[in-house]
Amino acid sequence: MGAVGRISLLAVAVAGFCAASAQAQQMSAQMSATTQLGWLRNGEYAPIMIAEAKGFFKAEGIDHKIVDGGPGKNPIPIVAVGQAQFGLATNGMSIVTARLAKDPVDVVAVGTLFQQAPTAYISIAAPGAPPSKPKDMEGKTVGVQTGTEYLFHAFAKKNGVDESKVKLIIAQATAEPLMVGKMDYFLAWVVNQTYQIEQEAAKPDAPATVKGKTWQALKLSDLGIPVYADVIFTSGDTLKKNPELVKHYLAAVQKGMQYGIDHPDEAVEILSKFPGQTEDTKKLAWRFKLQNPLYQSDYSKKNGPLTMDPAVWTAMIGFLKDGDQIPKTIPASEAMTNDFFAKK
Repeated sequence: MGAVGRISLLAVAVAGFCAASAQAQQMSAQMSATTQLGWLRNGEYAPIMIAEAKGFFKAEGIDHKIVDGGPGKNPIPIVAVGQAQFGLATNGMSIVTARLAKDPVDVVAVGTLFQQAPTAYISIAAPGAPPSKPKDMEGKTVGVQTGTEYLFHAFAKKNGVDESKVKLIIAQATAEPLMVGKMDYFLAWVVNQTYQIEQEAAKPDAPATVKGKTWQALKLSDLGIPVYADVIFTSGDTLKKNPELVKHYLAAVQKGMQYGIDHPDEAVEILSKFPGQTEDTKKLAWRFKLQNPLYQSDYSKKNGPLTMDPAVWTAMIGFLKDGDQIPKTIPASEAMTNDFFAKK
């Protein structure tokens, strides 16, 4: 090969190298992400933390950071103004209410951790007692959190419960009133407050109302009220301006999700050592036995971890409208998208 040929090849190589370097620099500038959790970091957010600890975000070219939630930290406005690129909405329906608020917020759901929401009406029963049924709530007191009354209305309507025979009272996030008999049912998560019940029931000095007893759950997703929980969302602006970040982010979290399902024992060890973790090894191991099945559904097994069934979103929007939580219904496609997942 002559000198001119070698120079030409060299020029092409240099040009290619420069283009690749420029692209890498551009990707580096684009591929950074902050995840705003809905609460303090615990095993609930396992896929996010596993993805970070195992280097899945890094492998996808993302410099990733987790920011804790907590009192006064609503992830929706934080993501909407760009302080974080992704957030976790405890109840997926909050995405819809934000979009239809008087001052609309342009946020869109792009995935969900819980395919089956852990939300349930919890009761306490003797071991071996017959499973509770929705109609058993009639004549009983049910504790719900402020703003969730519409969910009970939907649940009662779907399951033939006469609401006039049920006393609703406002409860906080602790199961203590249930354990001392101040209420008969309590709206809670089966992966959270039930641990408190189990720990208390095992104590020698536990109240008679709970000592030696167990919990039962009327899980909404099993009884005609499908809801997505810990929904991953981002802003409409991020979807338009940085779709590659969304794709790579979801790919990393999918890997974290699948790793935790396939390796629960190792996931416990990873999370117990994760900076800022609020749960110990014992609780994490207990949690994963209940939680990992809820991370999965027939839809996600067919379409991939985190993917969302538009029919579930349509149902959630309907619950909100029927409960006068939103002024109108919208198509599911306005609140959620599966477009940023790699096709199976």
